[in-house]
Amino acid sequence: MKSLLLCLLGVTAGIWQRNYTVGEVMKNARQLSYDSTSVKITGYITGKLRGTTYIFEDRTAEIKVEIANRYLPAKPFNDRDEVTIRAWVRYEINQPITLQVNETVINE
Repeated sequence: MKSLLLCLLGVTAGIWQRNYTVGEVMKNARQLSYDSTSVKITGYITGKLRGTTYIFEDRTAEIKVEIANRYLPAKPFNDRDEVTIRAWVRYEINQPITLQVNETVINE
């Protein structure tokens, strides 16, 4: 009973968060956007487009990501360093799917 309670508390508190791929986010963007779900993705920031817009990719696809300066890691990184982001999915009809980072980017 205690383990069930701890599991339920962990899920509701967001302790155990599913790790998505970019492909899964793009496939399920509409649902993830409406749920206001924060997705966790591990991959590479491979380029900067303009301002706070970056290209993020993993083994499945690439996507545009908005990263405010306050969420960039203190330790410098390059396109060969794997990073983990947590972000909200921004989905609008007839617009490209983008992510908006809502926690500090973790480079491992």
